[in-house]
Amino acid sequence: MTYPEEHPIGTTNADARDTWATLVRNTVSRVSEHAPGLRLVGPIAYAVDAAWQVIAYNEAFEETFSRGRVPENIFKWMVWEGRSQLPEHTKYWLRRAVPQLDIQLQECPDHPALAELARWTEETLGSPLHSAGRAGPDGDIRPLIHARYGTGSLWIGAATPMGRSGRAVFMHFYEGVSPTELRSLLRSPEPRDGKWQGAA
Repeated sequence: MTYPEEHPIGTTNADARDTWATLVRNTVSRVSEHAPGLRLVGPIAYAVDAAWQVIAYNEAFEETFSRGRVPENIFKWMVWEGRSQLPEHTKYWLRRAVPQLDIQLQECPDHPALAELARWTEETLGSPLHSAGRAGPDGDIRPLIHARYGTGSLWIGAATPMGRSGRAVFMHFYEGVSPTELRSLLRSPEPRDGKWQGAA
């Protein structure tokens, strides 16, 4: 897989970003069962710029949000605006999103939108930017209340590293399971009692 930061000679980061945005928009999601009566939705796809402004997404991403309102900035949604859909918000979302901003500021110290995002974060949280936790999201599993399918967990895969050209992300939503249960299911090499029908 070619990442935007590894763009071929003669192309630019903007070209690579546009390529990922087109791929994200054209990603078709499907609904299947990961266990009897429990749905698996994906891929849920989106792309952001270097300051987490959403620049492209597929239909499954739009359906994830309450009333289909796609957030303008997915970082702000994870940190604050989307709390009603984010169970155990501090543990799974806040402490995993904020370290990513720290890293991105080091990567792009002269980016004005990132500087503004850092100011917004400090004002919103009422504390210094640095926050304990680990950066994600590649391979991360987090709880989510899906607007259409209810409580479950997301498996998150970053298709590209975050950088000046942003990032593309592809996710799968597993209805009715906690992060702990989903980690166990994804580690299982064989179906359990005929109930498990595959991982993301």
